Amino acid sequence: MLVIILIFIGIVLIGLILLFCLACVMDKVWAVAKVNPKKTKYIISILFIILIITGGFGIKKLFYERSPYHFWYDILKKNSIPFNISQEEFEKKNREGYCWRDRRYYTKKELWHKAMKSLTERMIFENSLFWNDDVLDDNRMKSWTSGDCKRWNSCRVWRIPLNLNNQELKKHIEVEEGENYMEKIEELINTDKAQSYVTLDQNFINDDFKLENFILIQNNSGAEIYGNNCCSILSKSEWSIISKNYILNSTKSDIGTFVEEAKIPEKININSWGVGNFYLSTNYFNAGDKETLNNVFYLNNCGDVLYKPFYFEKIKFI
Repeated sequence: MLVIILIFIGIVLIGLILLFCLACVMDKVWAVAKVNPKKTKYIISILFIILIITGGFGIKKLFYERSPYHFWYDILKKNSIPFNISQEEFEKKNREGYCWRDRRYYTKKELWHKAMKSLTERMIFENSLFWNDDVLDDNRMKSWTSGDCKRWNSCRVWRIPLNLNNQELKKHIEVEEGENYMEKIEELINTDKAQSYVTLDQNFINDDFKLENFILIQNNSGAEIYGNNCCSILSKSEWSIISKNYILNSTKSDIGTFVEEAKIPEKININSWGVGNFYLSTNYFNAGDKETLNNVFYLNNCGDVLYKPFYFEKIKFI
């Protein structure tokens, strides 16, 4: 309650300061107008142009950079056009798979390391929603999850240097009736050299993710486990072969995380913007029911994951 009151007071104070500044500007303009009407006309014209430009950026941010295109514009910023490059050259080399940020092309193996770090960053972003109480419950009401994050030492990602694939991990966490599978997961988490990530702190930012074999465990509302065979890089042609088995997830969720709608603008060639030449295919399982889930994410040419939309595999009926 105190925080809300302080925020309200801060907003009021900022508003009063802006009104005071506006009054001072108008007073000066009025004073100049009395002495030199012609000069005033130029001043008002300049202020009007500034207002239009500011308003234009505001409208762009409101209608494009926020939902439903927030994540799209976020990934474009990670491989933006250099100031001295023409739009034509920018798009041409993007279609060829060039990473402008790093000024080079990447092999699929190199992209794998970068994509795994970006995937982990996506998990951290998802966990931040739990820490910030931004998750909705079954009734679409805000769920107060931060207390559980603290209480159970969860809402974090563990990267553990173990050479275990998904099938081996499923066997590892098998439990007898009455046992708790979380005890098995605790064994993995407490492995030597296991790294825990809660935020994008300096340890995470400086980590180059160059390990060849490791597993990832994300634990918020449940434990998601990624073995060392969880993920692979697909080229555009490789993805086209299997894409018919997947559904694009871009819609707003009723519960859980990533609740906002997220789309890619229509009628654009995403390859010209350096996205969609490569994809990250992931398969992981939920520790509670051991259900295997398969998702495919768009990548940009620098190995950054597009958080949403992403593809999930169609349910197979036997």
